[in-house]
Amino acid sequence: MKKTLLISIACASLIAQETFTLKEQTVTATHLAQDELSYAAPVEIYNREDIENSKSKNIYDFLNQETSIMTIPAFGNQFTQKIDLRGFGISDGYQNIVVVINGRRMNNIDMVPQLLSSIPIDSVSKIEILKGSGSVEYGDGATAGVISITTKDYNGVNFKAYGGSFGTKYGSLGAGYADDLFSISTFGDYYETDGQRDLNAGGKDSARSKNGSFNLKVFPSDIVELRLGYMGSRVKNNYAGYLTLEQYNEDPTQAGRDDNLQFYDTNTYSIGLSADLSNTLTFDVNAYIEDKNSDYTNDYGTGLYLSTAEYDYKSGDMTLKYKNNGLNLAFGSFIFDGSRHTETSSGSNNNVTKDNLAIFVKADYKTKRHNFTTGIRVENVKYSYNDASTSLKQDDTLYAYELGYNYTLTKEQSLFASYAHAFQAPDVDRFFATIYGPAPTYTPTVGFNGFIEPMKSDTYNIGYNYFLKNNKFKATVFYIDLKDEIYLNPFTYANTNLDDSSKLGFELYDKYLILDNLYISANYTYVDAKVNKDAALNIENKTLPGVSKHNITASIGYAPTQESKIILSHAYRSEAYALGDFDNSFFEKQDAYNSTDISAAYQFGEHIEVFAKIQNLFDQSNGIWVADHDLFAFPGPPEPRTVVYPGNFQREFQIGLSGKF
Repeated sequence: MKKTLLISIACASLIAQETFTLKEQTVTATHLAQDELSYAAPVEIYNREDIENSKSKNIYDFLNQETSIMTIPAFGNQFTQKIDLRGFGISDGYQNIVVVINGRRMNNIDMVPQLLSSIPIDSVSKIEILKGSGSVEYGDGATAGVISITTKDYNGVNFKAYGGSFGTKYGSLGAGYADDLFSISTFGDYYETDGQRDLNAGGKDSARSKNGSFNLKVFPSDIVELRLGYMGSRVKNNYAGYLTLEQYNEDPTQAGRDDNLQFYDTNTYSIGLSADLSNTLTFDVNAYIEDKNSDYTNDYGTGLYLSTAEYDYKSGDMTLKYKNNGLNLAFGSFIFDGSRHTETSSGSNNNVTKDNLAIFVKADYKTKRHNFTTGIRVENVKYSYNDASTSLKQDDTLYAYELGYNYTLTKEQSLFASYAHAFQAPDVDRFFATIYGPAPTYTPTVGFNGFIEPMKSDTYNIGYNYFLKNNKFKATVFYIDLKDEIYLNPFTYANTNLDDSSKLGFELYDKYLILDNLYISANYTYVDAKVNKDAALNIENKTLPGVSKHNITASIGYAPTQESKIILSHAYRSEAYALGDFDNSFFEKQDAYNSTDISAAYQFGEHIEVFAKIQNLFDQSNGIWVADHDLFAFPGPPEPRTVVYPGNFQREFQIGLSGKF
């Protein structure tokens, strides 16, 4: 049997030559592009081939199933999911990651996660994950790292359509034209689903989204590029609230405590210019205007809570780069002006602003075997808060700096070590506390919590790379020392700071091409996230809630013929303490996360591909465990109880086709 199988695989490999490829990538998420092998910090890079092979329905699914990043719907909201990297936790980890698309920051000034669902995965050409670096160039929030997403330009027509379980429908169309004078690209997609969970008001937690983009590049000369762009997103999302643990174990599809309905609209306009001033000097400038609107309704069963928020973001960046004889320099500036106007049915109407102004310099010097990198950033962050009776202001001046070194042992191997000092300025929601009204409705209102301290981190990385034609191996040991890590006190509902916390871990990555048409890959992270000491919580040496110590994604890819591919992948996250369980005392822990995906694709000629995918093949139930002072479902004195927000808790399938012309 083994002999027959080996002969079959060997014959197939002769037919499917170079079906899968494994090449060294270029790190372009920084202003000073570098080869992956000589980069002086840990990085993950995924190209268009990796993204297309996964058949992921969105970026969240790709990150969760293929990378070291964990994602899960934010308390039931599939469009704004929680993101965790390096043990900052599924509660607030997303605020410790800067997400950029084509260089533009996607982080919000409040506690709304980055809206990655507004970026259709079919429009993405590259995803880079900088781990423990990026603070000099990206500043506020780059404590765990940076996710850089690059979209592609079209020259021709691309389309994709699929249908699936739970009434899911999807369609996308991308088209473009390019020549020596200009290039123009446009893209749009539509997604809808009937939903998987019941709502108290009847029906299912249906959802839909529409995204569109337009990009124009003009080349008036060989040394100048002008850019004009637009991105827009329209989201309607019904989602159910949490379940008691007993309800979750009985049936995770049943209605929760409450129903939620959110309409979320975004529009972003961009303009940019790049110019080669000389053989050694280049200049780049970009400006962005982003307006967003959120209309949110929550039905507690005893009354409606309504909230509307209007966002207005204006930002810009400018970079001057010098390159000569192994020396690369980047001088940059960044400006951001963000505001939010909020009105609620409880009368909590206010205006908040968060403004950032930064300058930075970064240097890179490379010889045949040595690569040195260093940089510093100075950033001023200003806040204001205004309501009917209060007007408050605060500003902080914060610093980031990095130092890295990579030594190339051979043309296949390198060692590196890096240090990064980073910071996270609080988002504007951190200045408020939720106050619940009297029985029987317990209607929530929001009171001013007070300005809190920015978080500061020191990250140390030591790593090893080994790249061969058929194998790519990476290993990193890291330690993160944190001061004033920001969190929500589960006993007072007030936002504040942990006195002293840390994260210690290591990362292993390996992708091995057994044959040209057969590969295996694995991405493993171990992290021990500790709250070393906090006086307010009266705890020492406790594990940070919501952090899994063991995180694994693994996949096998096989091409039986030159026209066909089969990819099997699995994501595992070990059990964790429930969110809010800072003293690690609750009886129930968050269950381990498991999800197995399988996809198959067949190429008809040069233009058409049909595909099918099953997500969560073995129908594993997953969710977020939360310790909650649940006054609504459990009247009486508040006490910690574990409730669950289901997420990725059922088997899903999709079947469709795509084309390129």
